[in-house]
Amino acid sequence: MPFARAQTKEMIEAKVFLLTGVFIFAYFKFTWCLRQFNFLLILIGSAPDRESPAEVLEPHAVRFGTVNTLAGDEFNRGIRAYYFGFAVLGWFVHPALFIVLTSLILLILWRRDFHSKTLRALAT
Repeated sequence: MPFARAQTKEMIEAKVFLLTGVFIFAYFKFTWCLRQFNFLLILIGSAPDRESPAEVLEPHAVRFGTVNTLAGDEFNRGIRAYYFGFAVLGWFVHPALFIVLTSLILLILWRRDFHSKTLRALAT
């Protein structure tokens, strides 16, 4: 590629290690998320009958919501790590592409988190 820079062996290794680290991080976030969702399903399966009094049902509902939130947060972290892995791939071509892709991914995530149709639908 004529626009790519010449790179030392050490620089290529650093890039591969960073990319590997990002994907290992994402893998562990996804697997922990899956385990938490499994825990949630076990909790749901062990829930008391819906005819139980509110003081019995309320602690279970709070626990369900907490585990669901924690699992969702881990899933989001895994997805974001995966997105930033794409930016790291750009570093193999050129450092400027790495900067551009990182900025683009940040912009996309910001838009999705704060200005998406999905967020508006959830807020109503």
